[in-house]
Amino acid sequence: MPDSLLRWKNLRVTFPSLNSSVPSETSLIPDGEIQENDFVWINGPSGAGKSTLMHLIKGIIPRYIFARVDGEFTYRGQDLIKSYPFELDRNTVYVFQNLYSQMVTPRAKEELIFGMENFHFSREQIKRGAQLWAEKFKLTSLLEQKTYTLSGGQCQRLVLASSLACAPKILLFDEPTAFMDPETQKDFYQLLAWLKGKFTIIVIDHHVPELSQLCDKNISWPAQPQQNAIHLPPVPSSPLLSLSCRNLFFSYPGKNIFEKLSIDFKPKKIIAIVGANGSGKTTFLKLLSRMEFPVSGEIQFQLDGQNISAKQSYDHMSIIYQNSESQFYFDTVREELSFKSSHLELVLQLAQLLGLEKTLDRSPYMLSEGQKRRLSILIAIAQEKPLIMYDEPTYGQDKNNVSLITQLILKLKQAGRLQILITHDFALAKQIADEIYSLENKTLVKL
Repeated sequence: MPDSLLRWKNLRVTFPSLNSSVPSETSLIPDGEIQENDFVWINGPSGAGKSTLMHLIKGIIPRYIFARVDGEFTYRGQDLIKSYPFELDRNTVYVFQNLYSQMVTPRAKEELIFGMENFHFSREQIKRGAQLWAEKFKLTSLLEQKTYTLSGGQCQRLVLASSLACAPKILLFDEPTAFMDPETQKDFYQLLAWLKGKFTIIVIDHHVPELSQLCDKNISWPAQPQQNAIHLPPVPSSPLLSLSCRNLFFSYPGKNIFEKLSIDFKPKKIIAIVGANGSGKTTFLKLLSRMEFPVSGEIQFQLDGQNISAKQSYDHMSIIYQNSESQFYFDTVREELSFKSSHLELVLQLAQLLGLEKTLDRSPYMLSEGQKRRLSILIAIAQEKPLIMYDEPTYGQDKNNVSLITQLILKLKQAGRLQILITHDFALAKQIADEIYSLENKTLVKL
């Protein structure tokens, strides 16, 4: 019988702690074996070690992320722990959970062909590959745009297209649909079905119905017990903030995003905003937080019934970005949570409930993406601002953590917070939102 493409047994990965008095963190990887052109679905609790396994397959650990690796891990019978072969590196593409960490060029077209250029494809191969994958991922109309103007879902499609254009043999996808709207998610799973049997595909994904139908094999970490409603500690109340937008107009070069957008948001409300990738959801949060400025129109804020300037409003809001790392400034999780926190004991209690108590002395950049998202939410809570804005608050979360985040958002509502969340999870929006708006035709439409 020929050797497996990939095989591992008794695999243990130990990450050093930044604090010598704190034990190192160890990930135990369930035994697995993959044959060529298998479709493998990986699932399990957030932070269990799923992305760690992907990093091992791609050779990121231990070549670029230092960790001690014990056990057996082979590629076509070769020991990967002792030596990582160029053949595996060349034939494997890894689409990270944090898509922003692998985009390197200023324009979408350049990003699409960047990998092909690095692998010395001919001009004709680059032209054919760019056309094929731009059409597959509906990117043709976006190729001349600056990458910073693209939405998270558009960036995700661009990274996927760029990776597949490199003609790999092994595809590693880590939460590939996290920022995609429902229609684009459906298209992506249809694409996976088309790719099945042509490549070795390994996918980390929390979408059970779609992946259970597609996969040949499933590698799972032990499931955590289902948590019902838990007792959350009291959250300090805040002043009451409301905001109004009047006749907002905003555009990027060559594209109008908002035209005559007017809306009112009252205190102690949960507002959900849904819409297609690229419709302007993240841009709307950027306008509210003064990261972008409208061409015309105005945004008005009131705190406890008194008008405050847009500039003053910045002192009363927290924003949770799609890229969680945008909020990190310190060496450890504990320092992130301690900065300007007047109720640190409460924040540390919440960290324990969200499964972050063992990460306090680790670098925030070394956490899983799901852990980073929960940390970014805790940082916002620690700031105790009356307005909290979330861009995809539940991405990368297992079922238990989605439930915990949902309960936490509801608790913050009781404490007086106005909360605006962007989500592609319409079931979540219906469950917790007081008002749901869809961004369409360059304005917000109440559903």
